[in-house]
Amino acid sequence: MIRPTTAMPPDEERADVNRTDLEKTCLPLLEKVPGFRSLPREALRSIAGGCRSRSATRDQVLCEKGQRLDGFYVLISGRVKLAVLSSEGAERVLDIVLPGQTFAEAAAFLGQPYPLHAQALADSHLLYVKLPRVRRAIERWPEVAFRMLTLMAERTQRLTADLEACCLHSAGQRIAGFLLREAESDWREADQGRLTLPAAKSVVASSLNVSPETFSRELHGLARKGLIEVERRQIRIPSLTRLRALAGIDGPPGMGVARAPVDIGVRPS
Repeated sequence: MIRPTTAMPPDEERADVNRTDLEKTCLPLLEKVPGFRSLPREALRSIAGGCRSRSATRDQVLCEKGQRLDGFYVLISGRVKLAVLSSEGAERVLDIVLPGQTFAEAAAFLGQPYPLHAQALADSHLLYVKLPRVRRAIERWPEVAFRMLTLMAERTQRLTADLEACCLHSAGQRIAGFLLREAESDWREADQGRLTLPAAKSVVASSLNVSPETFSRELHGLARKGLIEVERRQIRIPSLTRLRALAGIDGPPGMGVARAPVDIGVRPS
């Protein structure tokens, strides 16, 4: 006797197809993100089924202060600034998000309005990760919970370090500290570093709580002392040790919260 089969309702069938499509699109991207690629593959597949790929053009607003979100963003390529805006339109940049980093996860988990203004600084490619999928993954895989805690703890550490610098360090020390934090060095020349400014000088200056004029003046002063070499947005540091001494930072190169860009090999589609 042949038993009749129960057909999947059209909405569920479409939803299943959509999840499969999302997994195919988003899973390869998640696997390249340092904060996620160490997770079990099945956990990544589950999370990817609730992701949405999004492209943003330069200056496009991704989310506004007060907006409620049911997920968070992972930046695949490009740059995004997180800022607070005054009622008069003045802007203070709090962070510059680089590829491989996330933002808006705290507001999503707390169910609170997003407190910042997020805007693309360049053509960017992002993943929007739906929170319900992450919650279900947390219930099944403890590694997901640990990873989310780590992501939010890293952001808290960066913001705490920035707050300390703004309160206790001079403009010159903040700028020197920023250069050291962003610099990458080669093991063959461990005391030398190079970096590319992650955004326009005015945006970087705002993130350091200095005016663009002060930022340029301090860079020129460091260059005159032979501590840095500047070519547009490219900066070379001949001696990390000497620059650390100026900034009042002890310890080996790379000490502190690293924010070097992560190349995950993906470009906006």
